[in-house]
Amino acid sequence: MNSIFLIGFMGAGKSTIGLELSKKLSFNLVDTDKSIERSQGMKITEIFSKKGEDFFRELETNELKLLSNEHNLIVSTGGGIILKDSNREILNNVFSIYLKADFDIIFERIKEDKTRPLLLTDNPYKTAKEIFESRYELYESFQNKINTDNKHPKDISDEIVNLYKNYEN
Repeated sequence: MNSIFLIGFMGAGKSTIGLELSKKLSFNLVDTDKSIERSQGMKITEIFSKKGEDFFRELETNELKLLSNEHNLIVSTGGGIILKDSNREILNNVFSIYLKADFDIIFERIKEDKTRPLLLTDNPYKTAKEIFESRYELYESFQNKINTDNKHPKDISDEIVNLYKNYEN
């Protein structure tokens, strides 16, 4: 069976929903950020500070290329994976689903998280809002979308499984 790729802004629920889906479908869960951290032997924040965002985005693309050829995976992607044209092309050729959430709900989830290098600024709310708005149209360009606002992860994963079954047929 094909893999399921979860995309969305940081804090949209990709990791939580990914875990729920992996249990429900008995698929292995792969988090692209964690996979990159393992391969590089450092945290994402370190990669950003020592090697830069461009270097990280290349690692992300390489990881996505590898995973796009695998089966029976739930892939939780980093929030910025959709920034590169080549990544969007890959994601449009696999079963990917955009987990959509209201910005204020997202910010409540991520505001205390110090592992998000793009938010380590004097005004994390303003920074996050600008990033969110700059990526919005890219996310919206994806065919499969599910709004996660005020929904239980089990219900969201049920919706994804229903979409996935239709995709598989």
